[in-house]
Amino acid sequence: MEVKMPVKEIMTRNVVTIDIKCDVQQLAKKMLTYKVGSVIITDRKQPVGIVTERDIVKKIVSKNLRPDDISIKELMTTPLISISSTDDVTETMHKMVKLEIRRLPVVENGRLIGIITDTDLLAVSAEMGSIFSDLIKMHREKIFSMETEGRVFKGICEDCGYISDNLLEVEGKLLCESCRET
Repeated sequence: MEVKMPVKEIMTRNVVTIDIKCDVQQLAKKMLTYKVGSVIITDRKQPVGIVTERDIVKKIVSKNLRPDDISIKELMTTPLISISSTDDVTETMHKMVKLEIRRLPVVENGRLIGIITDTDLLAVSAEMGSIFSDLIKMHREKIFSMETEGRVFKGICEDCGYISDNLLEVEGKLLCESCRET
């Protein structure tokens, strides 16, 4: 069974933006003030591009330019690749990997409503792993309560990880028939 989770459940809603007419120094100060690695560029409040720390290094620092020598329009990555708040988190992960990008603005009807980053996705994945671990422990406790004369009817073998209908507790571990023999 596959569970779908919409991006809106985990996106960051307060996105740092700056108008396209501002200068690069203002953009960099905003990144420092808000402690972010990217800023969404807007033109008349519509999202049109993104500038990341990598863009600054690649297009300014590595070319030994001064920030005043380049406009935000020249610096930003455009067109802006974005997603909808109803897009699935798993599909979003695949999109980010395929496109080799770490941030995706969330746009609805041309309006920026959030952003999702690779860090957001990793945090959710880690949390889900922890929840699955807790669920397995709960399931294991339920199985122990069903135990009759040392036999367990069904569960997950603690050595091989496979589901078995014939688990036994051996030295404090639930083992399937194959693992008990080895």
